[in-house]
Amino acid sequence: MNTPVDVLRKVFGYDSFRRGQEELINTILSGRDVLGVMPTGAGKSVCYQIPAILGDGVCVVLSPLISLMKDQVDALRQNGVRAEAINSAMEWNDVRDILRLARRKEISMLYIAPERLELEGFREFMSSLEISAIVVDEAHCVSQWGHDFRPSYLSIAPAISSLARRPVVAAFTATATPEVKNDIVKQLDLDSPYVLTTGFDRANLFFQVDHPEDKMSFLLDYSKKFPNMSGIVYCSTRKTVESVRETLGRNGTNAVRYHAGLDDGERGKNQDDFIYDRAAVMVATNAFGMGIDKSNVRYVIHYNMPSSIDSYYQEAGRAGRDGSPSDCILLFGRQDIATARFLISKNENAGTRKANLRKLQDIIDYCHTEGCLRRHILRYFGETTEAGGCDACGNCRSVSNRRDITIEAQKILSCVYRIAEKTGGRKYGGGLIADVLRGKSSNAARREQIIPLELDRVSTWGIMRDAPAANIMDMIDFLVAEKYLAIDEYSALSFTERSRPFLKSGTRLLMRDHHEAAKHTKAKTKREKDLPRDEGLFEELRGLRRKIADLESVPPYVVFSDKTLAAMCETRPTDEDKFLLVSGVGEAKLKKYGARFIEAIRNWGE
Repeated sequence: MNTPVDVLRKVFGYDSFRRGQEELINTILSGRDVLGVMPTGAGKSVCYQIPAILGDGVCVVLSPLISLMKDQVDALRQNGVRAEAINSAMEWNDVRDILRLARRKEISMLYIAPERLELEGFREFMSSLEISAIVVDEAHCVSQWGHDFRPSYLSIAPAISSLARRPVVAAFTATATPEVKNDIVKQLDLDSPYVLTTGFDRANLFFQVDHPEDKMSFLLDYSKKFPNMSGIVYCSTRKTVESVRETLGRNGTNAVRYHAGLDDGERGKNQDDFIYDRAAVMVATNAFGMGIDKSNVRYVIHYNMPSSIDSYYQEAGRAGRDGSPSDCILLFGRQDIATARFLISKNENAGTRKANLRKLQDIIDYCHTEGCLRRHILRYFGETTEAGGCDACGNCRSVSNRRDITIEAQKILSCVYRIAEKTGGRKYGGGLIADVLRGKSSNAARREQIIPLELDRVSTWGIMRDAPAANIMDMIDFLVAEKYLAIDEYSALSFTERSRPFLKSGTRLLMRDHHEAAKHTKAKTKREKDLPRDEGLFEELRGLRRKIADLESVPPYVVFSDKTLAAMCETRPTDEDKFLLVSGVGEAKLKKYGARFIEAIRNWGE
């Protein structure tokens, strides 16, 4: 195994590199620092694992969670790679044995948490090692501008600078805005790094936003359609997690829960049940997920809107890590906005609150845009895209009608203008605008504003008297998303450069009817799950995989991914040479598992 391609084929079982992998591998091998921004499922780990296998010394990987380290080490060992992890749950004797192996260069990779670098004794141990490279996984955690800042990551750069010989440093993350990328380079003190962003697009993911009148009915209907698929349901509060999990269970779905209010024992058991395919669905707050390497998650449903596109894409990206088609569905409800604002308000730093409110508005816009959802996400991360639709999101494939809201939009914009005119240029939120348009208010605080400000005397008072407040708010959100209105950190509305031209031009404005769209959910979503034609054989191989995984105490996807099992069903290999040609089968796995899977394939249908 003298070249990266040799390692890719013999160890990992793949014939060719994915986009960006070879460049990053060769750059690390040349001794230059790198920053790789690659979407989840694009093969980041291979970019540093291959140099570690080919390098002379130990590659130290800094990873934020025990579960992530365990998954990575399990997968490497399955492929015949010498790897170990040190974590806070281990006994000292086990830690000492691993340190000895590392000093003797009897392992290629050592996984540790960044908190360990804060210990003076461990920094001294690091100085005694021959380190081939230091890898920083989930590198966005070092940036306070990111969505998952961890103070322990700030200890990485000082620890590296204290080494007698500075090794090459490689940082990787799945999502990072240009601002966060620059901060990663600065905070990790990367030395003239080769920065490669392969693109944020996950072509296998189907994105959809729904505005269901009853979220639970939507979720129950979806889970019943795909009872054997692994899925994650994210909720914004512990209370919602409990309610959703209980209802799913009562209706026949094997679901477990995960949030910070549970004790460590239950959280660990529930996570293991999900990872080991003993439970089909995980219902969780955003406390669950980072570092979960489960490759066969077929859908991620956000029961509540998250607080930013960064968080949404990170969480939704846990679907389809094996490259098979998977669904990412966000269920929007107006109450989600209030919940997100409340959580943001708890931050004591005014600057951070302002930045987070701006991010919140970005995801509100995502939930109301008429354009391609994929393009909306990619533009957010600074990636230019071609005009047109993707045919792989709910908006592009929608069969629901759009209704003409030109007159309503003109009334809303006129109301914003008249109120500003009446109050000397002051700006107000959508709730007050809707009250004035309807000529009434159910909110006591807003009612107390209307009379003193004489807003009941403006020309737009009551001109949408029969429209439900929720419908008016939906249209306001749509106008903000389409840039006909601007909104500040206090939720106050004002004109944009598009407002006056629209009022004067009479251009028609069309908006999707969310209530009508909900009736057509089945027609517009859920791409086929890319299962093999013979699902019977696929289930047979899944059963064999589960037995092996249970015996070896590893997650089933560590043995073989769903995509590899599907390839076996397609090619039906009946000897070792053909089995080795299946994507995802390397020499170590052929030796360990080949005979049993070949026998199962030969015997199928007899």
